[in-house]
Amino acid sequence: MSHQQESVRGINEKTGLFVLILLMGAGMVTGSLLSMVAWKISGGGQLEDFQLALANPANVGFIRLAQTILAACIFFIPAIVATWLVSRKPFLFIGFRESIKASTLLWGCLLMGITIFLSGSLATLNEMIPLSESLKIYAQSLEASYMRQMELMSIMNGMGDLLIALLVMALAPALFEEVFFRGSFQNLMYRATGQMWTSILITSLLFSAIHFSFYGFLSRLALSIVLGLLYAYTQSIWMVVIAHFLNNAMGVFQIYYLRMKGLPIAELNEDKYPIWWGIIALGALIYLFSYFKKSADGIRS
Repeated sequence: MSHQQESVRGINEKTGLFVLILLMGAGMVTGSLLSMVAWKISGGGQLEDFQLALANPANVGFIRLAQTILAACIFFIPAIVATWLVSRKPFLFIGFRESIKASTLLWGCLLMGITIFLSGSLATLNEMIPLSESLKIYAQSLEASYMRQMELMSIMNGMGDLLIALLVMALAPALFEEVFFRGSFQNLMYRATGQMWTSILITSLLFSAIHFSFYGFLSRLALSIVLGLLYAYTQSIWMVVIAHFLNNAMGVFQIYYLRMKGLPIAELNEDKYPIWWGIIALGALIYLFSYFKKSADGIRS
């Protein structure tokens, strides 16, 4: 990555990182308020019924809208504002470059595909971590809450619903989260410290933690590290958005298949692999990343 010395507002990268975190917190409040406003505008009734509406399958359209608004306010808007305060060209700073080589894109997608096996093995390892009874109950409650949200968001009865789900559950999260975590947080941290691996690891820990899932923590950590490396070697936000989208889209297609077969989506949690698969996948990733770096040399600046 190249360092950017100039700043239009006199705010350096360290300050920009601090502002980003503050804006993220403010975005949580703002997103919730905007969702409530959208609820009222759509004729949703009293605000006291807002939380109940978010748990009602009949309101799947509004639930998707509310989640998209919230994600935009927590991730996308804070990232744009924080980088605008640091750089004269915030979109270029984030990595919205005009193009990316097809060979680099294909290498990135291959690496993401291999990461699925590593993540599945880490999910198996994650379940082997001993927990006290109270922590186990808490972790299971987080998973149950996540699955309830997935159940509501993923109600699909045909191709039209599938396309909407791909937009709301795959593309929007990929774009919003990658702009925040890779294009802004990791980018600012790297420019502030000059430490690529430190910035990737801290970003990945935050990325995994913010999903509030103990049993999916190691899987998301591995996914984020790979995405962080893809971004570090290309400086292209398109690379990681596409890779993240493909990962999300696979999950959406799996849910669609289960829905069409009348099966519970809880079966998604069974996508776990033996630990030795993960060891092979990790070796393959380390080996193939050397070729990816060569392919990405033409984009880095």
